[in-house]
Amino acid sequence: MRGDSLTLRGMRNLLPDEKAKLNRIESEIRRLFKIYGFQEVETPTIEPLELFELKSGEEIRHRMYRFTDLGGREVVLRPEATASIVKLVVQEMRSAPLPIKIGYVLNAFRYDEPQYGRYREFKQGGFEIFGTKSPMADAEILEISSRLMEGLGIKDYYIKIGHEGVLRAVLTNLNVEESVQDRVLGLIDKERLTEAFEILGPLPKGGEAISIIRSLWEIKSRDPDEAVRKAGEVLKDVPEACDQLENLREIIELAKASGVSGFLVDMGFARGLDYYTGMIFEVYVKDLKIAVNGGGRYDKLAGLLGWDIPAVGCAPGIDRLSLAMDEEAVPRDNLVCMIVSMVKEGDILAASLAGMLRMKGVPTLVDYTRRDISKALSYASKRSVKYVALIGGREVEANTVALKNMETGSQEELKIQQVVEKLSSHSLQRL
Repeated sequence: MRGDSLTLRGMRNLLPDEKAKLNRIESEIRRLFKIYGFQEVETPTIEPLELFELKSGEEIRHRMYRFTDLGGREVVLRPEATASIVKLVVQEMRSAPLPIKIGYVLNAFRYDEPQYGRYREFKQGGFEIFGTKSPMADAEILEISSRLMEGLGIKDYYIKIGHEGVLRAVLTNLNVEESVQDRVLGLIDKERLTEAFEILGPLPKGGEAISIIRSLWEIKSRDPDEAVRKAGEVLKDVPEACDQLENLREIIELAKASGVSGFLVDMGFARGLDYYTGMIFEVYVKDLKIAVNGGGRYDKLAGLLGWDIPAVGCAPGIDRLSLAMDEEAVPRDNLVCMIVSMVKEGDILAASLAGMLRMKGVPTLVDYTRRDISKALSYASKRSVKYVALIGGREVEANTVALKNMETGSQEELKIQQVVEKLSSHSLQRL
């Protein structure tokens, strides 16, 4: 079997530069956990099938990696994280003080058709708030999403925002059953309006539902006030939908007060997951056609698992965010020193120096190859090493090393302790 056939389609081997990018994003997500008071958790990669058959949406249900385990149980590789996190909260955290703020960085699996920015194994970060219906919580999720983009140096982005509660209120008012609502909103999410209207058309009040949804679909504006005003005119005869619209207006106002901007209000916007009940949003970057983050309010999902508690959150796509980042935003190798022992007698000195530097937190390589010195220096240059400590026969006799500055080319002979002091100080300055 050839090596290039051993990686499954839609799966990836991550090379150092790619992995460094993903690590940078994960670090920023975890920084925001601390700033906003989220506690990080982890859930199993393999979950019961029934967990994701509750409200994950038709498309996800058809694209899950599912199998029967050796115990005869129907299980899946988690296709998304929210349901797993809800299960964790319901099962393990009922005694925790409310609101519960949960963060995570998890991988997920879907048997999607591989394409740019879409893989069959992918990573999601997540911020979930349980136990409050306050629009301030929704606004905080929008604020975090904005801060994440800025923290990664991604400037040219916008937040598409809508409200699934508005659409569901319209359909409920016109006696459309929840299961039918799920199918219709799933089609609207894929912009397949004709098919959605074919489902609504035969219903007793289907024509009225189609008329309102078509009017809402046409309301898309960078001016939130204008969008809400136009939507209010469409919804004036549906009080429940007007209440949901007011909720959207308040969320946007609160988010703007915390410094969030760049909204695109889309009143016909829906998301493919069946569990959303209120505000929904996605984050887009210029010249990237796929969303890099998305989320919203889902007040009924936990109730399906036994604890009726409201929730709101988002799940930034770590792989997709990496496509939007500039290379300059990713830290390169931070190697401060490479130790080159040119003679066997210098190995003890090299091992001692390496151990002392690493104990001080100085990133250090040891060259084990006994290669030609020019080749060793070339390798150090390619790895962006700042200093090379050379140990030859003369250095062994004097119990010193020749420390070469790779940036200036200068070289000095120092005792081991002097090298440790110098490079420890250099490493601290870089931090």
